Amino acid sequence: MLMQNRSTQWHFWSACLGNFFEHYDTALFGFLSVFLAPLFFPQHDEITALILTYAMIPLGMLSRPLGALLFGFIGDKYGTRHALFLSLCGMSIVTGALAFCPTYQQAGFIAPVIFCIGRTLQNFLTAGETMGGAIFLLESYDQKHHDFLSGLYNATTIGGILLASAGVSLLAYLDVVEWGWRVLYLLGCSTGVFGCIIRQSLPGNQLKNPSVKKAQSLSNLFSIFWVHRNALVLIGISSGFAYANYAVAIILMNGFVPLVSSITKAQMMTLNTILLILDFCALPFFGWLSSKISREKMMLGASIGSVAFGIPAFLLLPQASFAGIVGIRIALVLLGVAFFAPFHAWAQNLVPPTHRYGVISFGYALGAQCLGAPTAMLSLWAFKATGMASSVIWYWLLLAMISSVALILSMRPQADKKLNIIKEII
Repeated sequence: MLMQNRSTQWHFWSACLGNFFEHYDTALFGFLSVFLAPLFFPQHDEITALILTYAMIPLGMLSRPLGALLFGFIGDKYGTRHALFLSLCGMSIVTGALAFCPTYQQAGFIAPVIFCIGRTLQNFLTAGETMGGAIFLLESYDQKHHDFLSGLYNATTIGGILLASAGVSLLAYLDVVEWGWRVLYLLGCSTGVFGCIIRQSLPGNQLKNPSVKKAQSLSNLFSIFWVHRNALVLIGISSGFAYANYAVAIILMNGFVPLVSSITKAQMMTLNTILLILDFCALPFFGWLSSKISREKMMLGASIGSVAFGIPAFLLLPQASFAGIVGIRIALVLLGVAFFAPFHAWAQNLVPPTHRYGVISFGYALGAQCLGAPTAMLSLWAFKATGMASSVIWYWLLLAMISSVALILSMRPQADKKLNIIKEII
């Protein structure tokens, strides 16, 4: 049995609920983008308004790494429990505030500015949640359970995304998105508050080596990053590609397919919700499977498979039937699952416990925000500039190739030296 005592049960539910809320919150904006675009940018044409709305997604490019620095420092010095509690409380407050954000009709150009500020704060506060929660969870269990738990933890990621997708799908079906999106943000706020209550009740502090952690300070944080630079670069590249997989399969397809086919936005959201159920069920299985083969081989197979599958799939997309589009999205989802299911167990194996929170959180934040978050915006911009349906995956394929090379080099004896070369190139 995984949950052997009451303490580990608290750790499990605390980590999973926080991760659930963080990804519900993040995914909610991605799914609402198609519907919010005319509310915040009504003075632009449909594609330009959508590009401007997608541009809000990578706004955390600066704030998220800064948040990772702060919460990584707090987690390594004072314990993961304290960092996660502060992060979740802040997220709940900002999410509740976004529910009352005015639209362009109500406040003019200041409306998208206010929403951008809220998104920036969200990214800052969520920086330590995903990686911190995974560290908090996995350090509570034996190594033999880490692969399965990594997949299970990632399933709560999809659970949050699934709830966001279902909520937006319901509003689209009822044709009340124009005002109902505020209700979804309030729902997220209430979930976060519940998570804060659970975390406040957690037994213990999860501070396993106080004498070492007390010696850490912000002044030597970057020297720690330098010592673990190879792991930092590898985590950054891999997390960038993992985020890009999510952006292409779950966000971009919802807005892009209706532009090149007769399928409606509402139909895409309904399909999105159904496919997320598959994603949710597949993650624990692929996590278990990675323990039977190899974390690195599974991740490498997924990144190489993305390169092989992506080009023909998107060349055929404009002429594809509804069944064909379903098949393409299923393949994209499974490739993303295979890559990300063992990610947390793999990343934590690269860094010693004393510096784990800071290094992994900062590496993930840099990769996800600087490499992964711009994917939907850059992909749609490439399509508008070229008019070619295949151009929407050029950036994604580039990340897949870089990730494949990085993983190959990390599996070789001279990986350290060669990863330094990749770091200098990137």
